Amino acid sequence: MYALNGGAGKRMAGTAVAAAVGAALLLPAVPASAAPAAPAAQAAPAVAAKGGEYKYHYTYRVIRKTTPAEVSFKKMNKIMNGVFPIKGMPKTVKKNQKICLKMVKDCNPVRVTAVGKTYFTLRSLPGHLEGAGKIITFKLVKKNGYLVLDVSAHGPKAVWQKHPITDKSNRLFARGMWGAYAVNLAKAAEYNLV
Repeated sequence: MYALNGGAGKRMAGTAVAAAVGAALLLPAVPASAAPAAPAAQAAPAVAAKGGEYKYHYTYRVIRKTTPAEVSFKKMNKIMNGVFPIKGMPKTVKKNQKICLKMVKDCNPVRVTAVGKTYFTLRSLPGHLEGAGKIITFKLVKKNGYLVLDVSAHGPKAVWQKHPITDKSNRLFARGMWGAYAVNLAKAAEYNLV
């Protein structure tokens, strides 16, 4: 397993800290001329659609980068288990793969439903902590000279997500977790691994 932080234990500890920092520091956009100290995130309003649909969209500036997003994605998909912030991700994601993500529960099953030149999409399966049918897409894009991680999710709300407090807590957790993903990508980019 490839680990940027010197091993699985350190990676998970670093991810927990990065998730907490990411959740607490949803930063506003910084002008393209300014170099960010850490990945900045912008969030579209995370509101539930009618009918109880769970939905959010977050973007995180990873690093100033001149190479195309396609090149960065191809590199990232060779070290996915080293940069994805949840244990259980394989080294490379492929369409139709079933993956057992390990967080809180022993297994949160997902299936890779699509892999493109700059993105991959996961669908939660029965037995997942958030319930089945959630779709989440992770995409790398170039914007104003920066490599950007774009994360969007939607699907039916689980019963526990219908309460405003647990719904908001879950969104904050997701925002922080994907912020940790952006931090891991920035670290990998420093070594030209992304």
